[in-house]
Amino acid sequence: MSSLAITGHEVRRLLRDRALPVLLILLLALGAYAAWNGADWARERGAAIGLLEAEEQDTAARARKFVGNAPSVLPRSQPVLPGGSMAPLSIGQADAYPFTADVVALGGYTQLFKPGWADIGNPAARAAGRFDLAFVIVFLLPLVVLAVTYDLWSRERERGVAAMVLSQPVAAAPLIAVKALARGLIVLLPSMAIIVAVAAGAGAQDPAGLMALASTVLAYGGFWLAVAVIIGLHARRSTEAAIAAGATWLLVVIMMPSLSLAAIDLVSPPPSEMRFATDMKARMTGIAERQRLHRQSNPTPARTPAPRIPDQMRDDYADRVAADLELAPMIAAHRQALEARRHLLDKARFFLPSVAVQDALDRIAGSDAGRAIAFQSQVIRFWQERRLLHKAYLDRDAMQTLAEYDELPRFRFRETGGAFQRGVLADLAALVIATALILIAAWSLRGRAATP
Repeated sequence: MSSLAITGHEVRRLLRDRALPVLLILLLALGAYAAWNGADWARERGAAIGLLEAEEQDTAARARKFVGNAPSVLPRSQPVLPGGSMAPLSIGQADAYPFTADVVALGGYTQLFKPGWADIGNPAARAAGRFDLAFVIVFLLPLVVLAVTYDLWSRERERGVAAMVLSQPVAAAPLIAVKALARGLIVLLPSMAIIVAVAAGAGAQDPAGLMALASTVLAYGGFWLAVAVIIGLHARRSTEAAIAAGATWLLVVIMMPSLSLAAIDLVSPPPSEMRFATDMKARMTGIAERQRLHRQSNPTPARTPAPRIPDQMRDDYADRVAADLELAPMIAAHRQALEARRHLLDKARFFLPSVAVQDALDRIAGSDAGRAIAFQSQVIRFWQERRLLHKAYLDRDAMQTLAEYDELPRFRFRETGGAFQRGVLADLAALVIATALILIAAWSLRGRAATP
């Protein structure tokens, strides 16, 4: 019996089965709804960003009339993190991080990213997670694959066909491999086409992003296909195979990520934002009071001739810089604790296929934590540049001109990666390695397939 004949038999058998079209239609319906949900979220975020940009332009226009009456006019700026070209694919962690900031040149670090800038939304939705295409891929695609492939060899064993087949000069292991490949192609290719089509229809039309999406779907589907192979080697009845498939899905998709997160919380608990804010406020109050007393007891001597810009403004700037330097170790320690936890989570994803897929989809969509943190780092640099502009006017002892005001730099987010960025390739490599390990284990157990 040739591989081509086996493939043809499996394809005809699946096409005659009414369950496959039903599964694909269900995937299409859920995928279309999830894509619409993601596109609706992206539109809402885009509308909010548009309002913030319009407000910033209005603020800049109104502040222009004050140029020449102050050392520098650096109007409040509200940098925004724009949505990615594949935003409808996955909302990911975008709700958990600020998508805009409040940059005031002489303001403090704690004013930059206010908790209110993170979307609160529906608490129930935040608890259960958003129903987007990433949810469909991570949670539902494995069920579709397993529903078609769970009984690779158990069905033949139940009906006594396995004994008849093995009596022929046919090796069981290649037979199961060909059956798995045939079934996998007949379910994975249409599933991939459906997911890519609904993503494109929702507005995710970046060619590289769609290619990365297709690669992720195939890699994840291949992992579950390998799981079906090893289940087929062990199970002797279809009921056993179905139970094993359901239990494996529950373990890999639900339990392992939850247990891993609980373990990480024990090893590296998240630092308390409330405690950090409270400590910062107390420290800032103490610094301000100490600086006030110091200025009262050590006033700046008057200069002759008097400078154009009063020395009081230089004193205020010096106090602001000194306060930031004193607060810097506390801020750095807090950010270091957050970064250490994030790195631990990043490493854990390589051992969790479902988490690796979610991470890859988030990165493709631009809703991952790395992009949000890159936005925060760029905002901090922009804030520091604004402050140095103010210092330059103080140092030269000359007011800002209209020409200088009109040429003030504006914030533009610089993308840090593309659809096939290093993180996505690492996630795909983790999936391929996990699939290879399962296939190696299946090859070592191939002798089980020879038992009817």
